[in-house]
Amino acid sequence: MNKLIVGNWKMNGNLSLIDEFLHNLDAHVILCIPSVFVAYAHLKKPTLQIAAQDCSVYSDFGAHTGEISAKMLSELGCKYAIIGHSERRRTSNFDTPSNVFAKLQNVVKCGMTAILCVDESYSDLVDNQTKEFLKTNLNKVCIAYEPLSAIGTGKVPSLTEISETLSKIKDAYFGVQTLYGGSVNLSNAKEILSIELVDGVLIGGASLKLTELNKIARLS
Repeated sequence: MNKLIVGNWKMNGNLSLIDEFLHNLDAHVILCIPSVFVAYAHLKKPTLQIAAQDCSVYSDFGAHTGEISAKMLSELGCKYAIIGHSERRRTSNFDTPSNVFAKLQNVVKCGMTAILCVDESYSDLVDNQTKEFLKTNLNKVCIAYEPLSAIGTGKVPSLTEISETLSKIKDAYFGVQTLYGGSVNLSNAKEILSIELVDGVLIGGASLKLTELNKIARLS
């Protein structure tokens, strides 16, 4: 079974890049594109595995200007959603542990799989409600370990360090799928994917390079 290959475009891309990927992307890659492109991509290629980069803390429709609910994203074709990415935790006081838990619930309730991001201090980012929720929804959540020291720096922890951290996560939530993210690229992906406890990778900048992303996917 292929390991999960998740490409997070962040706030990048345009329609021409979307078209290029729709025609040539490896079939089992999960693509996290900006929400404004989700409907376009799904209509042009319904088989594309799309992930949202975030969702609203609000579960239903209402007077929440600028918010995008998990329900809306699911209806547009998203099968996954990233929750609690470190960039959002650092730039928004709104992504508190309790609000991340609310988003997590919303995603799972809509039938999507949540990709819950944590870093070196993962235990501080997961409150008691989230811990209990994870234990009863392990088949609907992936935990992505993204050490802050590796995000955008080109520096990746040793394979031993990655393995030790994922081991602690899997011990706490037996059976959960764990991803590694942080400066993943073609030069280090093979080694990272070779770690037994790594069930996949969450890729940032390299996911915007079609050839490189496809080559990483073929390693899995």
